[in-house]
Amino acid sequence: MKLNAKKLLLATSVAAVLTGCNSSSDDKPKNDTISMEVRLMETTDIHTNVMPYNYFESAEHNETNLPEWGLARTSLVIAETREEVANSMLFDNGDLIQGSPMGDYMAALGAEHLKGEKHPVYKAMNYLEYDAANLGNHEFNYGLEYLDEALKGSDFPYVSSNVWKADSSLEKVSNAADECEVRITEDFYDTAENMYNPYVILDREFIAENGESYNVKVGVIGFTPPDIMGWDASHLVCNVVVSDIKKTAEHYVPMMKAEGADVIVAIPHSGLNDNNDEFAENATLHLAYVDGVDAIMFGHDHREFPNANNEYGEIPGVDPELGLINGIPAIMPGFWGAKLGVIDLKLKSSDDGETWTVDHSHSTTELRSLIPNESDVLIEDLVVEEHEGTVDYMSAMIAEIDVNMNSFFPQVVPDLSMQVVNQAQLHQLNKWKAEGEFADASADAIFMSVSAPFKSGRNGGADYTNIQTGELTNASVADIYVFDNNTPAVLKMTGADMKNWIEWVNSNAYNSLPLAEGETFLVEGFPGYNFDAFYAGFNQSGEGLLKYTINVENQSKYTNINGWEFDTTDSKQLVELTYNGVEIADDAEIYVITNNYRASNSRMPGVDNAELVKEEAAFNNRELVQFYLADRLAEQEGDNTLAFPNAKVFELIAPTTESVSFSSAKLEEGIRCATNEITGLSTDGEDGTKEGTEGFTIYNFNFDYSGEFNCKAKGQ
Repeated sequence: MKLNAKKLLLATSVAAVLTGCNSSSDDKPKNDTISMEVRLMETTDIHTNVMPYNYFESAEHNETNLPEWGLARTSLVIAETREEVANSMLFDNGDLIQGSPMGDYMAALGAEHLKGEKHPVYKAMNYLEYDAANLGNHEFNYGLEYLDEALKGSDFPYVSSNVWKADSSLEKVSNAADECEVRITEDFYDTAENMYNPYVILDREFIAENGESYNVKVGVIGFTPPDIMGWDASHLVCNVVVSDIKKTAEHYVPMMKAEGADVIVAIPHSGLNDNNDEFAENATLHLAYVDGVDAIMFGHDHREFPNANNEYGEIPGVDPELGLINGIPAIMPGFWGAKLGVIDLKLKSSDDGETWTVDHSHSTTELRSLIPNESDVLIEDLVVEEHEGTVDYMSAMIAEIDVNMNSFFPQVVPDLSMQVVNQAQLHQLNKWKAEGEFADASADAIFMSVSAPFKSGRNGGADYTNIQTGELTNASVADIYVFDNNTPAVLKMTGADMKNWIEWVNSNAYNSLPLAEGETFLVEGFPGYNFDAFYAGFNQSGEGLLKYTINVENQSKYTNINGWEFDTTDSKQLVELTYNGVEIADDAEIYVITNNYRASNSRMPGVDNAELVKEEAAFNNRELVQFYLADRLAEQEGDNTLAFPNAKVFELIAPTTESVSFSSAKLEEGIRCATNEITGLSTDGEDGTKEGTEGFTIYNFNFDYSGEFNCKAKGQ
């Protein structure tokens, strides 16, 4: 890589920082209070993005385009931020070993490889001298053996307080022989055995404002989302137990104080909302109300805190501008190492430095951006072998195609990149059916698939599936299905369930028409990876079997949505739902293949009444795409070109609305596809934002479905 790179020294000159602070005590009145500042730094959701390299682009593109991410780039910010102060600590919040092509490549090498070679993330992080780290939910994606081998490469301690070993002596919810769910009572916390260290208390020598060194005991406690038990059930059920984040903190924080912790830093891999559910996925708010917590370094949401756009400002007790939750300093520095979170804690001692307390009112928070056009070549050198292996692995070609596959507009027009996933899943579902699975299905049962666009701007205006050159490679498959940990699951449901599922997606995805002034059509806070679209294959005439129509001028069925809390109305936006030209009845029997994450959403309308009839952990959904492509190529006996007609599954109608606008990819290919390529779409190239984040483009849609939805491959 030809980067304008440099390495900033990690060594810091304490003398320079303390200049002017060492005057004689005879020159000023004696003060019994000793003060110091300690800087805490956080990275989160790195997702194995060590190299500043876009594996979905060509080597030539990467030569001249330095991505705005990568731990090798964060390294320089860490060094600068350390140099400014006498006392600092560095932490990682988790979601570290999965989520990028390099993570995929390492997982493909397996746990055995890690027995003789450190994972590249730890090569980099050991060099950066992290003080401690927490486990995120994606740490569990490849199984406990892989995680254990990976963690052996870490030179710093890991904490995860709410993950416990499954033990037959623990009280079960049910006495059924195959039941592993444990009843978590008050006694549980005293009898269960932790899977990992719940917390650590680190002894650190810090320099106070008087120039003297003092010992400070810094307690660090970590948490992972309880939802891992559903998300990675195949690896975790009957092997671990997960407890509620807030209740676990209330158990351990007093113990940490009793053991002498002067400062307690909570590192929850958990987002921020005001949902008060037990076992909540996003429980950061609750931690700020646990007595004894002095700083919160959170993650998981891929958002930024503090922020200037008042995101999270509607939550009582949250000050997003100052980065405070209930007065406690808190940070969440985005994702992929694009930002570094910084908390400056003000500590005071009134007993000659024997013990310390945190002055929250004088502690500050900030997020720091990358140094323009610079990357740490020493980190790059540490992981060069894994980087080159990733490049080779991802560039292997599978097939030729004549269309673009992108996820720029899946909420307004049927999306081909999502359809390919659905075709692959339905292909597998039909294989199972032919092998005798679902033998109890009625003769008129309908088999279908549901999937979502997994790259749809969550991580910025370039974070979209964008396959434009007429080739499918291993990188293309990863681009289409970014989550390599999802495994297939089959739900049995009714037509009424399916309708509720579609209504749930509508209610979350679209703002009510007519739009308020300045409002765009899509609900920006609803992640694209939750925008589910159904698919049921083609008939003999080449037409899509499943068709549904949504009137977005009708009121939403579900309102006041806050997590899994919502109100249900009698309104309906789904006005037509047919299979092979026949309306799907409420009592229709439907088998739908999806992924284990979606199948575990037992509180989601549509899934709430469904029966889980099959789970398969032998392969993942991304592999289903690879299997499907291989089967199609084998059928064509040497013809390496694959055709992908659009099934045109859904259509939005808005009888009195001329057009709507929304934010999407700020990419040349997005503008090309929206200009005389895909019907109903247009753009003036105007810059837009998404949830206050810049880097997007404004597109317009006029509800015209009379033309073509595929965008030809560039140059076709």
